Formats: sequence, C-alpha cells, structure tokens
Amino acid sequence: MAAGLMADVPTGTPYLNKSMQYDKLLGKQIVSILFTCIILAGAFLVLSPFLLAIIWAAIIATASWPLHQWSFQRCGQRPSLAATLTTGIISVLLVGPTVLLVFFITQDVISVTHFLIHANAVGETAPVWLNRLPWGGDQIQGLWDRYLARPAQLSGVLDETLAAKLSVIQDTAQVLLLNLSGRLATLFFALWVLFFFYRDGRYLISQFNLIGYKWLDRRWPAYVHQVPDALRAAVNGLVIVGFGEAVLLSVLFWLCGVPSAVLFGVATAVLAFVPMAAPLLLALVGLVMFASGASVAGIALVAVGLIIIMGADYTIRPMLIQGGTQLPFLGILFGIFGGVVTMGIVGLIIGPVILVLLMVFFREAAIDEQSINLDFGAHGEPPGSRSRIPSEHHES
Repeated sequence: MAAGLMADVPTGTPYLNKSMQYDKLLGKQIVSILFTCIILAGAFLVLSPFLLAIIWAAIIATASWPLHQWSFQRCGQRPSLAATLTTGIISVLLVGPTVLLVFFITQDVISVTHFLIHANAVGETAPVWLNRLPWGGDQIQGLWDRYLARPAQLSGVLDETLAAKLSVIQDTAQVLLLNLSGRLATLFFALWVLFFFYRDGRYLISQFNLIGYKWLDRRWPAYVHQVPDALRAAVNGLVIVGFGEAVLLSVLFWLCGVPSAVLFGVATAVLAFVPMAAPLLLALVGLVMFASGASVAGIALVAVGLIIIMGADYTIRPMLIQGGTQLPFLGILFGIFGGVVTMGIVGLIIGPVILVLLMVFFREAAIDEQSINLDFGAHGEPPGSRSRIPSEHHES
C-alpha cells in the first residue's frame, strides 16, 4: 500500500520542468506588474499638476460632444476646424459669465470703498431700521457706532490692525492671489486641452473601448453606456440649472431694489446646493427690507425667490439628473455633497457619476450575460455617435 502511495507522487524531470516554468512565468508576471506600476506612478507624478484641468476638459468634452458633432458636420468634417469652433463656443460660454461676474463684483467693491471713505471722513449715522430688527439689531448698532459713526474711527482701527497683523494680511493676500492665478491658469489650460479632446476624440474613444473590452470583457458595455449620459445629466442639472437660477435671482434682487443684486443672486444660487441655506439668505434679506420700510418688496423677494429655488432645486434639477442617471433623489444628494467634500468643485459632476457606476455594479448580478449589448457602435464609438474613425489620424 505504501508503495502504491509513493507511486502517485509525481517525480522526475517533467514535473520539475513544469514547476520551473511556473516559477519563471510567475516571476515574469511580477516583473511586468511592477514595471506597469512604475510607468503609471511616473505618469501620475508628471501629470498631477495638470490633472484637474484634464479632468475638467474631459467632463466638458463629454457633456458637449453633441455640440461638437454639430460643428463637425458644419465644418465639412474637418477635425481641427470643428475643434476650434466648438472650443471657441465653450470658451465664450465659460469666460463670458465669469468676466461679467468679476465686473459686477468690482463695481460693488468700489461702491463699498467709497462709502467707507466717506464714513471715515465725516462719519455716517446708523440706519434707523437697525433698531427694528428682531435679532442682532443692537449688536450691529453697537459695531456701527464704534467704527462708522464718527470721523477717523475706521482709519484708526485699520492703522492698529495693519500695524499688529501686517505679516498675516500680506500672507493672506499672497495666498488669495496665488489661488486666483492658479484657478485662471487651470481654466485656460483646460480649454487648451479641450481643443485636443475635440479634435482627437473619436480616436481616443475607440482606444478606450478596445482597452475596456479587452480587460473587462462583457462588463465594459454596461458601464461605458452609462457614463456619457450621466455626465451630461449632471452638467445640465447642476451647471446649467444653477446658471439660470443665478440669473433669475439676480434679476429678482435688482427689481426689489437690493444693492449688489448680481452678487446676492450668485451667492443664493451657490448656497442652493446646501439644504435650506438659500431660503435662509432670502429670509434674512427680506427681513432687512421689511425693517427698512420696503415691506412689499421684501415679501415679494421672499415669495418669488422661494418659488425660483423650489422650482429649480427640487423639480427641474432632480428631473434632469434622474432622467440621465436613473439615480433616486437621495442618491443624487449623496453624490453631489459627497463629491464636493472629497474632490472639491469637480466632485459636483464626478460624485453622481460614481454613484451611477455603483448602481450599475449592483445591477450586474441581475443581468443575464447573454443579454448584454456588446455593440459599441460603428468602429467602437459610444452610443449615439455615428461619425467614422479616420484610418489615419490626421486632418483630411
């Protein structure tokens, strides 16, 4: 019996050769994995200063791809000319509102500066309506009397502050200037990268589809078909609706006689992403207007402003996002706020898209493998794309 057991143990040259071949193959795989990781880590280090701009360019290109297809047809299917036209349109849509916002903010800063100079020169009496405020009126009245009621009070406080905290103020100003410069550089670099995404987009799409299908096989189509629609839905629901909301609120503030109407409108639209923050700001402004004697305008501001906010944030925005992502309303909120907390402003778009992919992941267990659509469209392009990939990558 012992002899029979020993006979089952593989011995000899063939077994040793297979073992050596396995060890050699395993070693090659480890070296290949390490080599790949080194390349990816090096690429990440090189591209990390530009990563945010590249991500924004990819988001904008995906969201505006139908516009580029229109430009591509209008330009006689010439890639470079179509990319230039689409990039120009997007640049106007992005830079134009930003320039207008900076202009209005500059005007408001100039007005406040003139008021402070006048108050420091001759003094400024506190408004009567401060005493009518139900909360905080006495505290604001005290601060006003301390800094603005008599001449040279404000300049004295500023001199003391500058003398005591000059280095802190200089450091803060330097950080703000660098931050602003960095954001402007990111914007213009993203627009530059966007041109190449438009020009070479069909080739990049085909390569991503080939790589995705090679490594994920039948899982790839279920994910890749969701990303473009989810990105467009997030952009439409967050950016476009937010811009329209800011315009309507700015007009409302202006009609109600509120100073710095554009600044208040943009601030309210931004605060609309935080639950109950925008209605609270409207209530505070309306309360001040009511106390100052403009009761009708204050009531109209609060009533119409709430209609705009509720319609945009709780009707139009969820409807647009849900239509393209199929996410429930709670999932949309988690995606937006969680994305902002973890990734910053870009998380507004990426957060909901990641939850869409998570939803697809959970649905995979209920999908029959034989029913998955493996058709990427013509030449590996995404759904809805009918443009042909050029055999040679250059402009005809």
